Amino acid sequence: MAGRSVAVIGSATIDRITQGGKSVCRLGGVVTYGGLTFKRHGIETVVVTNVADRDESILKALHEGSIRVFRGHTGNTTHFINHVDINTDSRWQEMPAKADPITASQVVSVLDDVDHLHIGALHPFDIDQEVIESLNKTNLLISMDVQGYVRYREGSRIRHRVSDNLAGALSCAGIVKADETELATILDSYKMDLAGLMRAYTIDEMVVTAGARRGGFIRNSAGDEIHYDAEPVESPACTVGAGDVFFAAYLVHRFYRGKGISVSSGLAASLAARQSEGRHISAKTLRLER
Repeated sequence: MAGRSVAVIGSATIDRITQGGKSVCRLGGVVTYGGLTFKRHGIETVVVTNVADRDESILKALHEGSIRVFRGHTGNTTHFINHVDINTDSRWQEMPAKADPITASQVVSVLDDVDHLHIGALHPFDIDQEVIESLNKTNLLISMDVQGYVRYREGSRIRHRVSDNLAGALSCAGIVKADETELATILDSYKMDLAGLMRAYTIDEMVVTAGARRGGFIRNSAGDEIHYDAEPVESPACTVGAGDVFFAAYLVHRFYRGKGISVSSGLAASLAARQSEGRHISAKTLRLER
């Protein structure tokens, strides 16, 4: 059972979302969607991130959400451009700029104040490898989304490829999330099945998402797979961030409230659907003027 406090580590981003011929600019990143979800469930939340001085104002939504932000200095803020097709639940990304890596000293400064670390790297160099190596020495609950470790930048466009940094990150995390494409990329690269991956890296639970229409499954260390259905989305607005919301909500119900896998994944799927409809973290809360 986790305690009542979490540190979310990763880039806060300036996201441009193009969808249906329209383009909007929003605050993004796991620290945003996951951080606000933890906090809104009553979990004391801190964020460790790097944002350029000129962009400090983008963190307003986190401050107003009563999240403590430990911001490091960097020359650039991470930018993403998300090209979304709401009809097919598909997306491709560009990353025209990235922040300096989050350092071990930044993370060490919050370790004594939290019970849980949630790793939300958005690219392989978002978090310095010294951070990941140091986390093997902690007894905290550590959860991680693999998304940043299966991305590489070709020009500005993001494509799938397993980073050499993934192995270290997997070694320190007990609860790991991947979407089905990310998981397939990892298993193909490592030449092993999911059971072998979990044994090799001592993963307690693997959370696998398959999109807004198909749900997904959670596999535990005993080899049981518990499937969950996607919650119907009545009026889709934007799916960006829904996976981050799902994972944070799952962790809240599973490890903070002690619910079973089936109940926790069902509640998380319901909240992810609300996010896709714009009814959890609203577009107004996330909007940036650019």
